[in-house]
Amino acid sequence: MRIRNAIRDPETLARTGNRAQSQPILWAVGGGKGGVGKSVVTANLAIAMAARGPRVCVVDLDLGGANQHTLLGVPRPPRTISHFLTGEVKNLADTVCPTPVPGVTLVSGARALMESANPQYSQKQKILRHLSQLDVDHVILDLGAGTSYNVLDFFLAAQRGILVTVPEPTSIENTYHFLKAAFFRSLRAVACREPMRSALEEVLRNRRNRRALTPRQLIAAVTSVDPEAGRRLEIRAGIFSPMLVVNQATRLEHHSVGREIATACDLYLGTPIDLLGSLDHDGSVPASVARQQPALHLFPGSSFAKGLDSIAMRLLRQSCSSRGVLATPTGTLRLSTTGLHSEEEPRWRRRAVMAAPVPRGELPIFDLEKPGGYLRRCREHLGLGLAELTQRTQIRRLERLEEERFHELPPEPYVRGYVLQYAQALGIQQAEALTNSFLARYRAAARCDTV
Repeated sequence: MRIRNAIRDPETLARTGNRAQSQPILWAVGGGKGGVGKSVVTANLAIAMAARGPRVCVVDLDLGGANQHTLLGVPRPPRTISHFLTGEVKNLADTVCPTPVPGVTLVSGARALMESANPQYSQKQKILRHLSQLDVDHVILDLGAGTSYNVLDFFLAAQRGILVTVPEPTSIENTYHFLKAAFFRSLRAVACREPMRSALEEVLRNRRNRRALTPRQLIAAVTSVDPEAGRRLEIRAGIFSPMLVVNQATRLEHHSVGREIATACDLYLGTPIDLLGSLDHDGSVPASVARQQPALHLFPGSSFAKGLDSIAMRLLRQSCSSRGVLATPTGTLRLSTTGLHSEEEPRWRRRAVMAAPVPRGELPIFDLEKPGGYLRRCREHLGLGLAELTQRTQIRRLERLEEERFHELPPEPYVRGYVLQYAQALGIQQAEALTNSFLARYRAAARCDTV
């Protein structure tokens, strides 16, 4: 699958399921406001991931203020992304440099030329195309602050985007602005096609104050004009599911900021926000930056290190289905050519080899007769509990979907997004077909209730 399609055609991406296992998993870390600790979180997140086995490459795309080389202890990267964009090196892989951290490499954005700080569309495509060819397990993009088109495009091109904020009014406000801008930017992938274009034009033509439209109101207005166009927008809204980290929490109430943002976005955008957690304000972080060494190496027992390690574990578990990884009650098991590695609760820079292999297995045979029951069988087959899936999808009372308790479910647009997201979280490649089958049974039940 071409990376261009990953940006321009998210519906196709949802239907085709997980990417090829030979390609790395792409994460993007952004922030609506500068100074929230986005780059520090990125660097230490890469270290926490690599400590559990995977190979991780950090790509510094904050081309106007790149500092990952300093945070990761690389004094002067010999080649940077500017050398790639100007054609001095043909392959992005030639700019990858080692770091003092085992398993972590870096593509630096240092010494970026003025024209490189704002790459053109063709250059963005070139970067994304080469990122998919890097010989690593995970690529983490450190994006610039703000909501420029380049930042938003890289954020949306990633498999999952992670937004970092701090519990301050200006940062929270900028977080809302970022999410709204990213959401509307993501709609461009479907808005340029028919029947979407005509429906949107009619809605905006009949609306005096276009700026007052919230994303949820826009979808509802388009649905009233053209149900099929509205359905496509609903699918896109279900695919847009950014993740959130609240950094530098100093008081108990700061730990609830993430939930408040997630609730507001669900009401305002009509899309779920996956809350990864909050990180305490920790004096070890500025101390490690001053010494130009990662906090997870200098202060592995700090609250910041423990919180970030928990986030890294969640992200690795979410990527299990696309990287041949099995979830276990005590951690995860990663299949490799040298054996089965146990990634246990935190053992820094160490992997334990287990003697007996564990079979991977496959999902149960696809069944459209009772889609809710199939969701339950897949979840149980993967050994996942409802609580874990609820936390991962941010969808409450998933048992209503599994048991097909249609009378307890919300209106159809929300049901579609919930079923699609749940199926994708389980790694079901036929998620779209399963969703359509579920909705057909949902409508049939509604007709019976009205007779």
